[in-house]
Amino acid sequence: MVLLTAVPGMGTGVVGLFFESGWVGKGIVFILLGFSVVTWAMILLKYQFLKRAEAESHTFLSAFRKTKNVRELLKHSESTTYSPLASLFVEGYKKAESIVQSLPEATVTEEDRPVIAQEIERALKITSQDEIVYLERYLAFLGTTGTVAPLLGLFGTIWGIMDAFYGIGIKGAGDIGALAPGLAAALITTIAGLFVAIPTVVAYNYFADKIRDIATRMDSFSMEFLSFMERSLLRRRS
Repeated sequence: MVLLTAVPGMGTGVVGLFFESGWVGKGIVFILLGFSVVTWAMILLKYQFLKRAEAESHTFLSAFRKTKNVRELLKHSESTTYSPLASLFVEGYKKAESIVQSLPEATVTEEDRPVIAQEIERALKITSQDEIVYLERYLAFLGTTGTVAPLLGLFGTIWGIMDAFYGIGIKGAGDIGALAPGLAAALITTIAGLFVAIPTVVAYNYFADKIRDIATRMDSFSMEFLSFMERSLLRRRS
């Protein structure tokens, strides 16, 4: 705790500096406090979601590579909540099934295979994009908060410094004892802005890196799934 009792009339510590600040500074601190509460809630929710998505994806991928019963895997995938790989499998398999069922006698010929593969690949790309958009929820808010919070704190500090110099000009006092309380109180908003921005930026970069990893894994799984469908469904139906 910072103690500034050497200056007469000045509050003690950060709390005292907060009460020494003007109404603009107090308002900005409260706004930043609200941002802090919201961003920490988003950070915790996003961390739990991505952790579960990674764990379920790892479990699903292991089951996918070992499966001998596609129907059971499909049923398991439909009950999986967080894994984007499971969502890719469900959408891709259902798309393949619907295409095959629309063919005469549900039989895949040699000429049909490239067209069906393209349709499945298109369905996988659309699903991947939807999953990435879903994974990136709240990231825009975290990025904006990490950028705006220090600027908002700086605005409060500049306003407080301007107010301190104006007060000294009105009173006609120019010594450091008259100027220090206002300047120190003005710096509270900068501290508050950094307090909000630093963990937010760290979390944003961490989540963005995790989502890039998941997106790469989804691309790899899409290729693996196309190969799987070629082996287990398309050739079996021909």
